Amino acid sequence: MDTSEVRLDWLRAFLAVVETGGFTAAAARLHLSQPALHTQVKQLAGWAGPLYRFEGRTLRLTPRGHEAEVLAREVLGAVDRFVARAAGQVATVPVLSAGRALQLYVLAHALRGWSGPLSLRTEDRGATVEAVRSGRAHLGLTSLLEADPELDGTRVLEVGQVAIVPEHDPLAERRHIRARALAGRPLILPPAGRTHRATLAAALGGDLHVAVEVDGWELMTHYASLGLGLTVVNAYVPTPPGTVAVPVVDLPRLQVHLIRRRGAPRIAEVAALEAHVRKHLAQGTGGTTRRTS
Repeated sequence: MDTSEVRLDWLRAFLAVVETGGFTAAAARLHLSQPALHTQVKQLAGWAGPLYRFEGRTLRLTPRGHEAEVLAREVLGAVDRFVARAAGQVATVPVLSAGRALQLYVLAHALRGWSGPLSLRTEDRGATVEAVRSGRAHLGLTSLLEADPELDGTRVLEVGQVAIVPEHDPLAERRHIRARALAGRPLILPPAGRTHRATLAAALGGDLHVAVEVDGWELMTHYASLGLGLTVVNAYVPTPPGTVAVPVVDLPRLQVHLIRRRGAPRIAEVAALEAHVRKHLAQGTGGTTRRTS
């Protein structure tokens, strides 16, 4: 493979296809004809190898395509930073991905005092991990279920889980409970297939009485406050008026990590944001951060 053969317009064309999900929208974004766009992406594939396939109308990257996406973001990012610095502009706007609840109840506090530009992506755990792997996001704030060889990170928060119960409920008088105390009680849970629901089902031995199925901590606690059932959420989620948060001691504690792609180029603006978030989360939780990989 001759590295002198690759061209920046091939990389930009390929990223446009990846980000828009197809050639029609990518051609419109780049103000190119579709034949011209197809030619550029085909030339990149001739240099790098097969990049994608279509499953129905959905474009799926091959393993080589994922590698090419990372390469394209790194190369084009370096060029853009070089041009921006020469023009006296902000070289890089850091991009951070995190779920809605983490942004509302954890990240928002950690970002106090941050004065630089910032782009936030609201994505669930899987999408956050994928955004960081691909380079679409420089950083991610999420819980990791297992070590990922493509990521480096720092554990910045560890919290337990709590049951949200009406203040007049007998469980509200308890200092803590075990999950089995919720067996047979009407519960407000996320949709089937979610890790949180599966974990709770296992702890209850399958004795799960679903009163309301809804997505999102805010809605789960809201419906609990209306008396539609009990719910279990991460301890950083605020307790609604009229309810009590009771720690559930035998459910797994959530470990939240600030993640980045292993081997990603060091970018000053991203490093500054990472240091700021780590510092303020450590101060806010009264704990210390721990390096993980």
